[in-house]
Amino acid sequence: MPMHLGNLKNLQILSKFFVQKDRRPNFIDLKSLLHLRKEISIRGLENVVGTRDAGEYILKDKQGIDSLDMQWSPEFLDVDALPVFSMLQPHENLKKIRVVFYGGTQFPCWFGGSSLANIVDINLSNCRNVMSLPALGGLPSLKKLSIEGMDGVKELGFKPFPVLEVLQFQNMLKWEYWYHPYEDGEFPSLHELVIHNCPNLNQKLPGYLPSLVKLIVKGCPNLVDSVLNLPSLHELNIEDCKNMVPVSLVGVTSLVTVRIRGLPYLKCLPDGFQQFPGAPKHLLISNCSGLTSLRQKVTECEKVASIEYVKVNGSSPPLSLAENGKNLVPKSQHFLKSLERLHIESCPKLVSFSETGFSSTLRHLRLRDCPVLTNLPIWIMSQFTSCLLEDLEIEECPPLTRFPSGRLPPTLKRLKLQDCASLCSLPEGLMQADNNKYTSYLEHLEIIGCPSLKNFPEGKLPTSLKVLRIWDCWQLKPLLDRMLPDNASLEYVDILKYSNLESLPESLQNLMCLVELNINSCKDLECFPDIGLPLPNLRTLNICNCDKLKSLPDQMLYLTSLQYLTICDCPRLSFPRGGLPPNLLSLEIWYCKELKDPVSKWNLHTLTSLREFSIAGGPDMVSFPHECLLPPTLVSIYMASLNNLKSLTVSLQNLLSLEELEVVECPKLRNLPREGLPATLGRLCIRNCSLLENRCSRDKGEYWPLIAHIPCIEIVATDI
Repeated sequence: MPMHLGNLKNLQILSKFFVQKDRRPNFIDLKSLLHLRKEISIRGLENVVGTRDAGEYILKDKQGIDSLDMQWSPEFLDVDALPVFSMLQPHENLKKIRVVFYGGTQFPCWFGGSSLANIVDINLSNCRNVMSLPALGGLPSLKKLSIEGMDGVKELGFKPFPVLEVLQFQNMLKWEYWYHPYEDGEFPSLHELVIHNCPNLNQKLPGYLPSLVKLIVKGCPNLVDSVLNLPSLHELNIEDCKNMVPVSLVGVTSLVTVRIRGLPYLKCLPDGFQQFPGAPKHLLISNCSGLTSLRQKVTECEKVASIEYVKVNGSSPPLSLAENGKNLVPKSQHFLKSLERLHIESCPKLVSFSETGFSSTLRHLRLRDCPVLTNLPIWIMSQFTSCLLEDLEIEECPPLTRFPSGRLPPTLKRLKLQDCASLCSLPEGLMQADNNKYTSYLEHLEIIGCPSLKNFPEGKLPTSLKVLRIWDCWQLKPLLDRMLPDNASLEYVDILKYSNLESLPESLQNLMCLVELNINSCKDLECFPDIGLPLPNLRTLNICNCDKLKSLPDQMLYLTSLQYLTICDCPRLSFPRGGLPPNLLSLEIWYCKELKDPVSKWNLHTLTSLREFSIAGGPDMVSFPHECLLPPTLVSIYMASLNNLKSLTVSLQNLLSLEELEVVECPKLRNLPREGLPATLGRLCIRNCSLLENRCSRDKGEYWPLIAHIPCIEIVATDI
């Protein structure tokens, strides 16, 4: 806002106006801007001093303003702010109003009257001293009302809102009572109701909301049970409301999504879940420690017929799906007839499943953190049902020892087994046998943290497999040549803590589609196949923590697609014969003690696309780059734990694209090039290099004039 308004009387757009204490422009100067339109935000209203002009109206004659935002400072909740608020009465054309940190105890008389006849959106935020809300009910055009942080309000009651569609209450810490004198017609058009963090609210919700589509109630521990008639409801979300047990939903015919979390007294789902044909497609239940059943009446369980996604999490005692004398979900071929997703999580007493009752529509099954689950349902195997399962995840089920007899369904595309400590065999149908008429279309296989597994089933991995991840299965016998098909589709192989792996199979050369290969913590791995890695599409190769690995694959020069190469913590590894892949973008070599060839013999200058170079604990060097020629394409260099490095040399000046240089834990490093560092450098980090730190200190160090131009300089002192 300019200091003088004399020549600006025709100003039309003023999105923000900051009131400054005892300075121009003054709050009253707004009155002279007759042509303002669209939106205006007036901030710093706590700086308005003196109310001798309180009878004046600043905005009332400005017909073009349709959005008004008024903000006081949160640090000055002035209880005498009412006169200023009164002066800001808008023209009745206003459509949207927001009031933030108003400190008065009441709103001006115009707020809620005819001045807001055309208002569509009202937002009242953190008006903490206000004791009661104005009469907003009855506003003929109001569609959205948001009330937040009104700490002084204990009671609310509204006249009917004829067209209100969205009503939101948040952080109303002292709100206790909500009166509903117009039970049948208070909110005839309401589509969305949100109540969040109102810890003292202890009344029932409005019982009849004929147009409500979304109901979200969170963090209201004292809100009591309600019988809700919500014929249009699509989404129901109730979280952390320990006393709110919705025992009945009336007239619900279109519910799609239900999320229930943190209701410890909920024992079963509301009646309404069982009374309508259009049952929810997505059902998530978590941290409901009292949940014992999905429904109140066992005989009506088949009416929950169209659920597509179920998640049960943290129930104690858990939802039991066992077929026994105490079963809560009985044997019924109609039960969950159209189920597509079943997610059961953190059920500490779930032992087993009913052997029937789940439909062929099931596509996704996830079981996680079921510490006493000993058996999987037989219906996940194809010969027992017309199972069309596509995605199966089993995690943290330590007593589980094996899959049911039979074959996995041929439709299965993804299988993940994780942290199943007792699992000793993999399911039939996982591998493709040569003489088997069944075909597997598995695309994604992960086996993680299953220490009791010893063998793969007979056969080859499916030709459709694209992702293979094997982590921390120390007894599992290694991949053999016979297991990799000739026409494999594998794109990603990730192996971690595969202790029995001594060498990679020769048939690795058949993985023509392989894009990324990660080998980590394979302590017995000694070598790559003699033929090398003739993989034309390999882009990423990471080899880490392989103590016995002696050499990289031969003929790496022919890996023309390889762009990212990382070698870490391989203490016996020697440099590859024939040199490095020519098209690398990133090269990281860390803590490989046997790489004794000086960096100058690595021929890094031939890597004409290299952008990132990282070296740590590597070959002995006193100066860098010195005799080592580096490609001018380098953008980033990281150097660490080079114990004899003393100097960075003038050759760095040749790196005309260098943007980032980081040097860490080089205890003898004390010299930078007197000619300076590349002008392109945007970040210089020197960390734990005790001899260099003082020489680069801000304003005082002798090297400071050489580096002061660098936008980001980080000099981190040596750890003591």
